[in-house]
Amino acid sequence: MSTMNKFNAHWDKLRVFYQVATIGSFCRAAEVLNTSQSALNRNIITLETYIQTRLFERLPRGLILTRQGELLFEALKQMTSELSQAQAFIEEEENEPVGFIRISATAGFASLHLAVLMPDFLRLYPKIQLSIHGSDVLPDLHSNAVDVIISPFIDSDDSLIQTYLTTFHLKLYASKEYLDKFGVPENPSDLDKHQLLAYGDHSTPHPFGDANWHLTLGTKSGVVRQPHIMINSAVGLFNFALAGTGIVSLSKEHPSLEDSSLIEVLPSIIGPTIDAYFIHSSRTKNIKRITLLKNFLLKEFTK
Repeated sequence: MSTMNKFNAHWDKLRVFYQVATIGSFCRAAEVLNTSQSALNRNIITLETYIQTRLFERLPRGLILTRQGELLFEALKQMTSELSQAQAFIEEEENEPVGFIRISATAGFASLHLAVLMPDFLRLYPKIQLSIHGSDVLPDLHSNAVDVIISPFIDSDDSLIQTYLTTFHLKLYASKEYLDKFGVPENPSDLDKHQLLAYGDHSTPHPFGDANWHLTLGTKSGVVRQPHIMINSAVGLFNFALAGTGIVSLSKEHPSLEDSSLIEVLPSIIGPTIDAYFIHSSRTKNIKRITLLKNFLLKEFTK
């Protein structure tokens, strides 16, 4: 019997192998698959016997794939991905779009924009499900961990479809309470004497690199002002500014800015701009629900 025929005869055991290899433990895999460890072990031993090679090194601290096991696992991982994609295309044939969309965006974009806009999208397409992950460390689309990321343009990757959504224009703002107490800056160097609010957590670079441009505005080369408050929450940053604790950098397109009491600081200064793109893999270009989401966001950001 050829190797391929051996695999075909033991498809169920290959699925068990894939689950065990993914989880890395007979114990945890048995819980997930609702079976016994001994049954899983017998499946793997039978598979190893038929293909005449060891797939795992069984160590006290867990399972480690052999070189042959790694090759088989990667092949099954690719097959699983292709089967999932085929299922997605089949689902798209239905009259009403269905399925899951995994979106990753910066924490600020997720909380300020997606959280506001997505309820309307789901009212239009109630059978679509969303998973929205807000983080300042965006995943690699090639990892298949997400379907869509919203970020600045990614250079040197022709396998991605990148559609321009909108541009954010950064300006400086503070509350009247703060300006009455600390004075109104008249030029950029005056910021040296003010309490500045910054976005971040000191360790992770923000994908929108100009978010804290006011920390260097008007300073000598290499000089960075120390912020009075730093927080990796766009909502928290906005609330600190409303509370009168300092001067903040916000985009003039911030959804809550118009109804707030914040006052623009140094209005003659032209701040940086940040472009946001809807990015997905070319493998998903024909998936209807992703196209619907892209078109919906394009419409919302061009109103």
